[in-house]
Amino acid sequence: MGSDDMNMNMNMNMNMAAFSPSSVAPSRVRFNTADYRKLAPPAPAVIVRWPAPAFPANWDPDLRSYVYANEFVLGNVGFQAALGAVLGQRPVATQAVLDAQVRLMLDVSPDREDRFAEIIDQHDAEGAISYFLGMLAIDPARHPMTYLLVRAARRIGEMVAMVLKQSPAGLAPVPRPSQASPIVVPMIDPPVTPSFPSGHSLQARLIALSLEALRPGDAIRTGLLDYLADRIGQNRIIAGLHYPLDHAAGVSVANALFPMLNNAANDPLFAALVAAATAE
Repeated sequence: MGSDDMNMNMNMNMNMAAFSPSSVAPSRVRFNTADYRKLAPPAPAVIVRWPAPAFPANWDPDLRSYVYANEFVLGNVGFQAALGAVLGQRPVATQAVLDAQVRLMLDVSPDREDRFAEIIDQHDAEGAISYFLGMLAIDPARHPMTYLLVRAARRIGEMVAMVLKQSPAGLAPVPRPSQASPIVVPMIDPPVTPSFPSGHSLQARLIALSLEALRPGDAIRTGLLDYLADRIGQNRIIAGLHYPLDHAAGVSVANALFPMLNNAANDPLFAALVAAATAE
């Protein structure tokens, strides 16, 4: 299946209200329609109270994802060294490596026009996530555990990427391609973070692996998710924001990270989340 034959603009309408961009249901400002203190001073002697409520189990998935990130850190002491070992060669290792990386970026830059809207759409986390939701028709209201799994994978992937971008002692953080060579003019101003590894590539691959774990025998589903994750990472190269080696490193880290996550001994909450999402 060729990339041009596939309509990857499967972005669901995930627009959320400005005050609650990550909630399952949007919120809005409400004006006070029961200002008792002004209407009937003094304050009532007895405060009206509802029966004891049960807090909803599926509260804000994006913020809840921090619970899973915290569990990963606590259960995987030394993860930075373990995952750093699979990064591979840095794109600025030598002048020859840098030259080769920039040439590869220039070779794919003609695809910018065809992918312009897609690249802009995927630039932030919400945009990239929506492609996975659209591909598998994941409805946050009907598939709350699957949606939370996507959010948790993205959050953990983001945290790991930022930790690994901070190079170990003795190595300077890798500059963005446009900071290393004037030949590269990015479509979008690059984030003020080091280039290596690619956070988009790491997060997209980790989301794909998490969703593939729900149906491990489904080769078609796995192939589509692999394709989408790779395309999101490749789009960052086309946009001039990442070297190809950044993308490769992000994928390698995600491949090593997922088995650490889906481990009931060290990450029981995440493993239980995978099981709950599988049941959906």
